[in-house]
Amino acid sequence: MTRHTLPVILLFFATLTASAQPAPLELKGKSLADTFGELLPNFHSSNNGMRTAAQQRWQDICNSTGAPGNEKLRVEACELMAAKLDATTPTASRLWLLTQLERIGREESVESVAALLVDPDVEIREAAVRVLANNPSPKATEKLTAKLAKVTGPTLNPEDTKTKIGLLNALGHRGDPAAVLLIARNLDGMGTAEVAAARALGRIPGEDSLKALSAARPVAKESIRTAVSEALLVHADRFLKAGKTADASGIYKALNSTDEPRPVRLAALRGFIQTEGDKAGETVLGILAGDDTGAQAIALGQIENLPAGALKTLAASLDKLPVPSRVGVIVAIAARGDKSQSPVAMSAAKSSDAAVKRAGIVALGRLGDVTVVEFLLEAMAGKDATAGIAADSLAALPAEGIEEKLIAVLDAEKIPARSIALIGILERRRAVKGVPAFLKAAGNADASVRIAAFAGLKTLASPEHLPAMIAALSLTAKGNERDRAELAIVAVSAQVSQAEKRAEPVLAVIKETLNDRREDLLPLLGRLGGTESLKVIRESLSSTDGAVHDAAFVGICNWPDTAANSDLLALAEKGKDAEKLRSLQSLIRVNTELIERTPEERLDALNVMKKAMVLATRDQERKAILEGLGNVRHLETLRYVVLYLDQPTFVQSVCEGVVELAHSKMLREPNKAEFEMALGRVIELCKDKALVDRAKQYKEGR
Repeated sequence: MTRHTLPVILLFFATLTASAQPAPLELKGKSLADTFGELLPNFHSSNNGMRTAAQQRWQDICNSTGAPGNEKLRVEACELMAAKLDATTPTASRLWLLTQLERIGREESVESVAALLVDPDVEIREAAVRVLANNPSPKATEKLTAKLAKVTGPTLNPEDTKTKIGLLNALGHRGDPAAVLLIARNLDGMGTAEVAAARALGRIPGEDSLKALSAARPVAKESIRTAVSEALLVHADRFLKAGKTADASGIYKALNSTDEPRPVRLAALRGFIQTEGDKAGETVLGILAGDDTGAQAIALGQIENLPAGALKTLAASLDKLPVPSRVGVIVAIAARGDKSQSPVAMSAAKSSDAAVKRAGIVALGRLGDVTVVEFLLEAMAGKDATAGIAADSLAALPAEGIEEKLIAVLDAEKIPARSIALIGILERRRAVKGVPAFLKAAGNADASVRIAAFAGLKTLASPEHLPAMIAALSLTAKGNERDRAELAIVAVSAQVSQAEKRAEPVLAVIKETLNDRREDLLPLLGRLGGTESLKVIRESLSSTDGAVHDAAFVGICNWPDTAANSDLLALAEKGKDAEKLRSLQSLIRVNTELIERTPEERLDALNVMKKAMVLATRDQERKAILEGLGNVRHLETLRYVVLYLDQPTFVQSVCEGVVELAHSKMLREPNKAEFEMALGRVIELCKDKALVDRAKQYKEGR
C-alpha cells in the first residue's frame, strides 16, 4: 500500500451502505435536478409530515444512486447536495444533507464539504469533519490535514483544542498513512489532543506511524505515555493477526516492562505469550510460580490456546506449581477440551490435595473417556466432598460408550446406594438406552432403588414401556412409593395423544387378570381417567370385596377431571364417614383448577361447589372452596362468593377469590360496576397488604 492509498477497509465500508438497497431509481419522468429542487424547500418545512416525507423520498433516491451501476446519478446527486451546503440553506437542512453525503459522497463533494471546516456554526464544522472522515477519496485526507496544520501549535484555546481532537480522530478513522507525519507533530505536549494523536497513529497501519510512536515513547509522560503504549499495542496486535510474529513479539517484549502502566504491561504479556509458540510453556510456568496475580490471570487465560509443545512443557512441571496455580492450569486445560490431556486430569484427580483433586475430577468430565468411568464411580462412592462432583462428571462425560458402560455397571450392581446414583446419572444424561435397566431396577428388593427407577422411567420411558411399568407397580409398597410409581406411569401415558387410549394398558391387565390385580390398579386407573376406566371404577365401587371397594374409592378420588363429579358428590353425601371428607376434597381439586372452560362448564363447576359448600363440615374445606372459586371465571361466581364477605371466618378466603376473579380482565371489564363494588369491600376488609394492592390495581382498571 502506497502512502497515498487508503486502506481497502475504508473503501469497503464506504460502498457497503450505499449498495445496501439497490432499488431502481424512480423519478416519475422528472430529472434528478428537478426532483431535488422540488424536495429541497420541504427539507426545512415547519410541517413535520411534509418534511419527513420529502427527506425520506430523497434518502431513497440517494440509496438507489449509491447502488452499483448508478455512478453517474450518484455523482449528480452529490453535486446537487454539495451546491446547497452554503449559509443560504437553513442549518438543519445542511446537517441533513451532510448526513447523506457522509453515506454516498466521494471526491465530487470533497471541496464543498471542506469549505465548511471554517463555518461559523460548530455543528456544521463537526459534521463536515465526520463526512470527510468517511469519504474514500485521498483528497479528503488532504483537506483534513490542511485544516489540522492550521490548528497545530504550542498554545490553543479550548475551542481550537476540541477542533484539533476531532480532526485527529477523523484522520485516525481514515487510517491513511499520508497523514502520519502531521499527526506525529502533535505528540509533543501533555494535553488531550496529544492523546488523540497517539490513538490516531495506532489506528493507521504502516512503518511510519510505528516509527513515530516508537520515537515518542521514551520522552512521553503520564497519559501521553499510556496512549502511545496502547497505540503500539494496536500495531503489535495487527502484526500478530497478520502472522508477523517476530514484529509483534518485539513490541510486546518492549512494553512488558515495569516502566509501563500495569494495564499496558499485562496486555503486552498476553500478546508476548501468544507469539512464543512452544516456548510459551516455560514463560507461563515462570509466571505461575511467581506472586503477580494479574500476570497469573493473563497466563492462565492463554492456556486454552497454547500450542501442543507449550502445553506439554506446562503439564510436565505441573506438580511443581503452587496449589492455586495448579488448579488454575487444570481448569484451563479442561476448557480446551483436548482429550489428549486426560492423563493430566486423572493425575490431578488422584492428588492428595483437596482443591487439586476436585479440579481434576471436574476436568475428567470434559476430557475423559470410557476408561475413567470406574475411577469416577469409586470417587462417587467416597465419603468426601468430591463424591457429588464425580457424579456431575459422569453425567457430563461426552465420549462414546459411556452410557453402555454405566448401564452394564447398573445391571450388575448389588449396592442400593450405587444403583440409585447410577440411575440418577443415566437420567441426567437422558440415556434412553437405560430404560430396560431401569425397568429391571423397578423390581429391586430395595424400596429406594425402586423409587429411583420409577423416577428415571418417568423422564425417559415411552408408551411402549407401559406394560412393564404396570407389571412392576405391584412390587411397590402402598403409600408414598406407590403414589410416585403411579405418577410416573401417568406421565409416560400422557405421551399418548388420545386421552381415551391412555388407560388401555391398565384396562388390558385388569381384563386379563380378572380380580387378581384389580386392587393394585384401580387407584392408577383413576389417575388416567377415560370413559372405560370410569365404568370399571363404578363397578368396583359396588363390589362386596372391601379391598376392591377401597381401591376403587381411591381411584375415583384420583380422577383427573370433572367426569366423576356425580360419583364424588354422592360419596361426599352418603359415603362412609372416612370417605366423605376425601371425596369432598377431590371435588374441590378438580372443580377449582385454573383450566380452560366454556361458560357452561364454569357454571357447572360453580353449582358443584355450591353443593360441596353445603356438604362441608369443616371451615378448612369451606375456605378452600371460596379461594378456589377465584379460578372459576364467571360473573355468577363473583355474586356467590361475595355473599360470604359478611362472615368473619371466611373474609380472607373470599378476598382471595374475588381478587383472582378480577385478575381476568375479560370478566372484569364488561362487569365493571359489580367488580368495583366487590373490590371496594376487599380493600376495606382485607388484612393482606399485597392482596389489597392488587385489588386497588384492578379497581383502577389496570
